[in-house]
Amino acid sequence: MPVEQVVPLPDGLSAAAAVTLGGSGAVAHFGLRHARFVPGETILVRGAAGGIGVMAAQLAARAGAAAVAVTTSSAERGARLRRLGATHVLDRSGDGGGTAPAGYDVILDVVAGAGLPSFLDRLAPNGRLVALGAVAGQPPADFGTRIMAAFRKSPSFAAFIAATVPAAELSSVRGELFAAAVRGEIEAVVHELLPLDGAVTAHRRMDAGEVFGRIVLTP
Repeated sequence: MPVEQVVPLPDGLSAAAAVTLGGSGAVAHFGLRHARFVPGETILVRGAAGGIGVMAAQLAARAGAAAVAVTTSSAERGARLRRLGATHVLDRSGDGGGTAPAGYDVILDVVAGAGLPSFLDRLAPNGRLVALGAVAGQPPADFGTRIMAAFRKSPSFAAFIAATVPAAELSSVRGELFAAAVRGEIEAVVHELLPLDGAVTAHRRMDAGEVFGRIVLTP
């Protein structure tokens, strides 16, 4: 790791929490920035039980979102996400929230796959959808056509990866997230610690949908 990316570990923060905040937390932070999110807007986090999604829901709530909707696979996970700041819990298709907003100013999506076009349809006028991952694979080949079909709503679609952020800026944000966690403003949700040779196990558990938050591999 380049020296400019090294961030001191503050007292009261575990190494596992730092990995979670510095990885998933930073992606969520810059994802919100990439989406040009501002306080008072509504947001939907698709795939909110994973490491990035858990952090995105928390950061959006902390930043003053008018509503934080999340998609997840179970009522138990939904309850945990509510405790972290979600205001509306939806099923994986985006349905199930009778009082949820009809359209969202921002959608952060870590899932992609065949269902991505249907979430494009859930944007409010001038809404922005940012893909932060593609755990379900690439969207359909006609996804670009779907974007143009929504022309009258002026939607925006973008993708984001943290590797494009300047190192100094990334380190600064990681330090801010560490400090916020020490103050109790956000929570680093670590599902499990596994040894390095448990990487295959970690991937299997993620693929099976067993993970809430982040798995951290330890030496």
